[in-house]
Amino acid sequence: MKVTGIIFDLDGTLVDSIGGITAALNEALADGGFPAMDAAHVRGIVGDGPRSLCRRALGDAGRNDEVVARTLVCFQERYAAAPVRDTLPFPGVPEVLDRLAPRPLGVCTNKSRRVAGLVLDALDIARRVKAFVAEDDLPWRKPDPRPLLRLAEQLGTPPGTTLVVGDGRQDILAARAAGMPSCALFQGYTARDALLDARPDHVLEVIADLPRLVP
Repeated sequence: MKVTGIIFDLDGTLVDSIGGITAALNEALADGGFPAMDAAHVRGIVGDGPRSLCRRALGDAGRNDEVVARTLVCFQERYAAAPVRDTLPFPGVPEVLDRLAPRPLGVCTNKSRRVAGLVLDALDIARRVKAFVAEDDLPWRKPDPRPLLRLAEQLGTPPGTTLVVGDGRQDILAARAAGMPSCALFQGYTARDALLDARPDHVLEVIADLPRLVP
């Protein structure tokens, strides 16, 4: 397989952040008088951006746009205040990124740009990637293909040889719609069967195995 560039998802792919997401979300929920959620529940509702996360966490109250908006603002502020709380790169991530260079590498995330930038900087990933696209950079987010296509343009790599690596269905579906090959990782937050149902081109257990697929 010819690969001229690689686009990575962030949460569940490069970093294990469910603890930090859960902590910031529970602080935002508590601020509004809503009950806390455990990490296992949060794991099942992440992936489609912070607004969707807050709406799902609020349950019936998530039908109220004003309540969602207040919770979202609080969540983003709490998260930005401690962006790498209970958050670490998955084992082997620095070595994998260094090994895959000098191909241009990018990150496409449904996180906000503010928080994503803080995470990438704090975990020493930012200097290893050429560019990243966040959920508030464009009117669209994964599984829409346009964030991937924008990032491939920034990387200077053709879609057909730009590999998308992620742990979520939205990564695989967006890659297919963009005409990009995809690799699903089972290490993250999506159930194995649901991820396979999205029909990725390649599957790996963990990101540390990626250099076997892309020498």
